[in-house]
Amino acid sequence: MSADNGRYVGLAPVRDGNPVPIRVAQVMGKMLGGGVESVVMNYYRHIDRSKVQFDFLVDADSTRVPEEEIKALGGRVFRIPPYQHPLRYRKELVRLFHEEHWPIVHSHINTLSVFPLSAAKKAGVPVRIAHSHSTMGKGELAKNLMKLALRPLSNLYPTERFACSEYAGKWLFGRNADFTVIPNAIELEKFRFDPIIRQETRKELGIADDMFLVGHVGRFMPQKNQAFLVDVLAELLPQKPNTMLAFVGDGPDRPDVQQHAQALGIS
Repeated sequence: MSADNGRYVGLAPVRDGNPVPIRVAQVMGKMLGGGVESVVMNYYRHIDRSKVQFDFLVDADSTRVPEEEIKALGGRVFRIPPYQHPLRYRKELVRLFHEEHWPIVHSHINTLSVFPLSAAKKAGVPVRIAHSHSTMGKGELAKNLMKLALRPLSNLYPTERFACSEYAGKWLFGRNADFTVIPNAIELEKFRFDPIIRQETRKELGIADDMFLVGHVGRFMPQKNQAFLVDVLAELLPQKPNTMLAFVGDGPDRPDVQQHAQALGIS
């Protein structure tokens, strides 16, 4: 198998007798600034890129692709037709897999991984990874029906199975399936408590030092269940009146959560 102008010995690529990084095709689906993209980028920033490099295959309608950072780290971005056009999507994947000769394809799109991994198998990619990052989403009937329809196919094409948790792995691959749990990692230093930043941020937002502040960071969508946090706040306020709940994020459920808070009189 060729790699750039070289060849692969097993999966270890060499060029002119010298080792070069193994390139892994990361099938991301839509990069919209969500959690899966953050996880993959965190790993990419911290791996030994002299040994392993990532190329990102993203849907053409992605809105948050860190192309400059990816290129600076040595990776590449390939924009492909959205998976909502399955024939064009699969055709382009087969073409890319044949042309680029990636030895590893790593798909992060849950039950939809059946499409890129079947294309990878057709193209002769030796290592095909399916990665389960979630289960079914609350309040997403159409998506859940599609997931249930595709889930029986999830073990047909991968040679390796990864999951972010035991539950996510068993949901996608089955209770008795062989899969590897890879916990989602974060950079702890970025989130270390800093009293100066705390004071400055509270001053900027007009929040008193003695206010009991509860923060939530995430998109407003059914899986995050922000309405439940509003219910918790309603129960907490009679006991601790100086409490504030702050949401950081946006999304389709934001108006409903705001209306729920208004209905409870705690907006």
